[in-house]
Amino acid sequence: MEDWEQLHSATQWKPGRSAHSVADFIVNRNGAGHLRDRVSSALREPVEFHTITPEYEVRFDRYGQGRVHDLGIRGMTASGKSLFVGVEAKVDESFGQSVAYEWQEAAEREANGQRTNKPARIRELLARFTEGPGITEESEVRYQLLYGTAGTVDAGADVSVFYVAVFVTDAYRPAYGEKNYQDYLQFIEAAGGSPASSDSAKASVHELTLSGRDLVAIYEYFDIR
Repeated sequence: MEDWEQLHSATQWKPGRSAHSVADFIVNRNGAGHLRDRVSSALREPVEFHTITPEYEVRFDRYGQGRVHDLGIRGMTASGKSLFVGVEAKVDESFGQSVAYEWQEAAEREANGQRTNKPARIRELLARFTEGPGITEESEVRYQLLYGTAGTVDAGADVSVFYVAVFVTDAYRPAYGEKNYQDYLQFIEAAGGSPASSDSAKASVHELTLSGRDLVAIYEYFDIR
């Protein structure tokens, strides 16, 4: 836990919040085993985890910093395919601003003569989502979910899993947590995702296509109080 703490600022590293909770989950609560079992169930075949790396960056375009996963997990499936799991850890922290907000902010910066790659990045991200109703610059879909999924499929594995792990702690606020889940479902619908079977009432599993690549998305609650 002390090593993990060094990756975060003092404002981020607080018991009951996401950074501390995911570290505690992995280090002290057999978190890797729980995640592995859920991924195996979602993929309908056994998997092995080889490495689990906190704050794992995946570059998904040529503009600045890539997607930094709270956990980047690499492994293999029983059928011999390489596996990458990008984990987004939450307690009740939001998925950030909407695509519409980020687009408007970037447009205003350009209009004021500031150099920014944000419009190009948003356009290229939106071009990846060609299934379903689609996502536009005016969408209220949460922007973090766009680059979170892009940074999962671009990790270079045969099988890609985007995993939102929600930790119910004493600091968890149900209304905020429910809003996050509805934002996630809005994204899945806009991206053309479809429900898949899950063996737990605490986990939702969906399948979608991004940039012509199959992606499995898992949203699961873990009560660690």
